[in-house]
Amino acid sequence: MAVAPPFLHTKADIILRSSDGVDFRVIALFLKLASSSFDSIIEQAAQSNQIEGDLPVVPVVENHRVLDIWLRFCYPSTLAEDPPLHEFEDIIPVLEAARKYSLKPLEHKVRQALKSHMEREPLRCFAIAMRAQLDIEVTLAAKYTLRQSLIPESVPEIDLITAKELLTLLTYHQRCSKSLQPLGADLSWITSSYPNVNATEYQWIISGSCGCESSSRFLLNGQRPLKWWCDYMEKSLVSLYDKPSGHTVLTGVGDTVRGVRAIGCSRCCSNILVNMTGFAELFSRKVDTLTAKVHLDMLTLTRGWMKQSVFWDTKKGGKGGRGGRGGKRKK
Repeated sequence: MAVAPPFLHTKADIILRSSDGVDFRVIALFLKLASSSFDSIIEQAAQSNQIEGDLPVVPVVENHRVLDIWLRFCYPSTLAEDPPLHEFEDIIPVLEAARKYSLKPLEHKVRQALKSHMEREPLRCFAIAMRAQLDIEVTLAAKYTLRQSLIPESVPEIDLITAKELLTLLTYHQRCSKSLQPLGADLSWITSSYPNVNATEYQWIISGSCGCESSSRFLLNGQRPLKWWCDYMEKSLVSLYDKPSGHTVLTGVGDTVRGVRAIGCSRCCSNILVNMTGFAELFSRKVDTLTAKVHLDMLTLTRGWMKQSVFWDTKKGGKGGRGGRGGKRKK
């Protein structure tokens, strides 16, 4: 397999050979400047009996994909741009290499890349963060999983965590759901946000000024709200049991607005998008305030970290088993 520039440079003075047999012609000075941890590689090059085109060859345990990524981080930007970390399978082995060679900037980049995936793939990120022993990313990914159902779909990275760790995450999800149960029974969080019951920003919820149907399912200071608003509330509260996140109540705004406009009531349609968006944001903040009081049991999650290693089989580019080296928790 051929490598891409700048690892074909004529000024290269050593060759790093990946675990899958790909040669990278490297300028040793850039490695020295990136980290003193590369001194051992330079020493191996000086003592190497393997020669390829007059250059000493140093075998490394990383495969060509991982080697290409971390070498680009070591090179100056005029020769190599920092590569994007779009693929999940790159994150753990590159992070392992960053720690192995004391490349703090690269470790920071990898952690940022992991965060960029969280909104779309929170469970996968949680599993990777657990495996890599990253406290901050574990907690953040757990919060993003609240946007998903309690019983998540299986993902490839699920094998990176134990059944106990998954149970801890599901317990956190369930406790967050329970923390939101009072929202439908006690609506004072709504009325207290609109201290003047005659204010325009409050009256659009209340029935009486038009012929639209009202409902007694939710009473606001003894007043009956409009039925379509009650429908939104009921649907949102049901959804929150499965997905206890402020994001959940925001997703129902569009359907409610379209439904109100379909009714054709000029009063209800007036500023409906602005009114519903503002209320949903209030609702969302209340949800997130309550779930923020529920803490992930990090003690259970981290108890075994000192007995586990962060290991990824870079020769195969796949998962490796736990055990062996002791690891330190990263914050």
